Amino acid sequence: MSDTLLAAIFALITASISGPVSVTARRAGAYGNAVTGVLIGLIVNIPLLIIATAVLWEPGWWNPEGFLWFALLGLVGPSLGRVFMFQSIHRLGVARAMPLISMLPLTTAIAAFGILGERPGPYIWAGTFLIVAGCVGMTLKGQGKAQWDRRYLWFPVMSIAGFTAGNIIRKIALNELAAPVLGVTITYMSSLIFLLILKEFLPPSHRPDLSWGKKWVFYGVCGFFNTTALMFRFAATRYGDLTVVVPIFATTSLFALLASWLFLRDLERITPPMAVGAILIMMGGALVAWRIL
Repeated sequence: MSDTLLAAIFALITASISGPVSVTARRAGAYGNAVTGVLIGLIVNIPLLIIATAVLWEPGWWNPEGFLWFALLGLVGPSLGRVFMFQSIHRLGVARAMPLISMLPLTTAIAAFGILGERPGPYIWAGTFLIVAGCVGMTLKGQGKAQWDRRYLWFPVMSIAGFTAGNIIRKIALNELAAPVLGVTITYMSSLIFLLILKEFLPPSHRPDLSWGKKWVFYGVCGFFNTTALMFRFAATRYGDLTVVVPIFATTSLFALLASWLFLRDLERITPPMAVGAILIMMGGALVAWRIL
């Protein structure tokens, strides 16, 4: 099996996990804000990651430069990117927020082209632009049950910026130190420290509430599956180009919309423009997969 095909498989597993997780985040919004969700996810999973790193440790993993790259990743990906992702879900709903965040392939492709020197072929570019077209369709306001305000569209924009920077830094870090478990551990620890500092500068309504309650169950489960998805994301990034794996990550929209239709009918309804947008996104992902196969 080629590295590119292996990366594509890992990327598809990432998408299949990340989509349903967004439903958990949507439900958890009734019990805590976005920063609360991210912090609980980090707190629950860091001890498990430290144990896994200690058990799997190899002498070759000692690489201070790699540590610094993973620490920097923690400032932009799991922290800022995920905070704004949860805010997007809470304010816009799963069915709109997740496909909007799927614009990430275009921003990542442009960044990878300019910074990493990747040269995707015409099929990759065509697939990427199909995904973007689908995302634009998702912004058309329908008559779903859940109300939303276009003023909150800047939340997914900030999430995309954080995750785009995170994708580039992740690739650089894994090129320097190919140890996904250690990388996720350092990234999470850095993110936790950063968010604990950041919360002091947030308005009271946006500060985390870590008191015990149902939010620990919802966000704890969400954090566990997010961590699992992140492991596969790291593995996919290690073996494949960003311009190949990130568009496949974007098929998260398919799984998110399916989960939303199954479990969030009381909160939001899938409208025709949203369905058309999702189809375009899936077509773009299929075009990228066709190029690989």
